[in-house]
Amino acid sequence: MKRMMIVLWICALPLAAQSQGLFSFGPKIGWNSTRLSTDYADYLRDMKSGLQGGLFFSVCFDHLYLQPETYLSIKSGSLETSITDPLNPNMQLNVSQTVTLRTIDIPMLLGYKVLDLKVARLRVWGGPVASFLINHDYELTINGVDHTERITRDDFRDATWGVQIGAGLDLLFLTFDVGYDFSMNQFLNISSLNDFDLSNNLFFCSIGWRLF
Repeated sequence: MKRMMIVLWICALPLAAQSQGLFSFGPKIGWNSTRLSTDYADYLRDMKSGLQGGLFFSVCFDHLYLQPETYLSIKSGSLETSITDPLNPNMQLNVSQTVTLRTIDIPMLLGYKVLDLKVARLRVWGGPVASFLINHDYELTINGVDHTERITRDDFRDATWGVQIGAGLDLLFLTFDVGYDFSMNQFLNISSLNDFDLSNNLFFCSIGWRLF
């Protein structure tokens, strides 16, 4: 799946070169707010802010457009919950976690121009996104005791998949987007905590600069 995503991303470039002015390219930066989720019903979670920045490519086909992107994303979140001790069913464990992920995200977005004027465009878009883990910061406490050392790099997935949906507005050479990223699988699995899983969903907004 990782190779397929990269191949699709690369294949868009020669297609764009033949698009006779319908290809645009530029940098974009953004802000995101991450909310961690888990399979357990009772938990408290805090939304934390992060940043993202990278490049976008866009190939237009009348009202439709294809837009692969690549950017570095910093995602942070925290979660507190209470679970049953797998070694002692009569005991509850109060689990607190804080995580910061640094990933390379590669969305492959398909969009539609709802309104297309000379100086402004209104768009809606959606598509899959692959996230590849670069590194992370993680803290775990159980009943107030630090257990971060129990979590190793192997507990984190190297890549996760999600789906992004959103809307955008183009004003001259500037692009503004807001969207939501729905995680399709967990980035962390702690087998020592009775298969305690974590995934992240995030809201984001960004601004881009069309160089051409």
